Amino acid sequence: MANTELNWRTWLDYGDKYLKGVAPEGKKSRLGPDIRYNLLSMSLESYIMAILDVHHTLPDNHTYSDLIYALEKVMPLDKGLKERILKYENIQSICSIEKYHTSSPSEQDLIELRSALGEIKVLAHETCLVE
Repeated sequence: MANTELNWRTWLDYGDKYLKGVAPEGKKSRLGPDIRYNLLSMSLESYIMAILDVHHTLPDNHTYSDLIYALEKVMPLDKGLKERILKYENIQSICSIEKYHTSSPSEQDLIELRSALGEIKVLAHETCLVE
């Protein structure tokens, strides 16, 4: 029976799998932009949750802002990277009961978000595998 306990190793694995599900970087995907955005978002969440788990903490919620603010509590985060990620939070504000909103990301949005996510992936792997 597989160990289904959520821990940093599991979160890191989920992040890699969600990112891989988008399509290899630079390759055409059969998935629409909304699904790719959601996969990128789940990957971002998983990588940050891995880092937070290593530091034995949790975010207040799972919006991009909540994840980034929790991450900043356990490590310094490049201001430019933070801005690049938060720029895409409002494409789909689905965690807010009061401000539920969705729109479709452009291909450029997805390319830029994936680039920022690549930096978070490296940060997560370096942080988790050192601990």
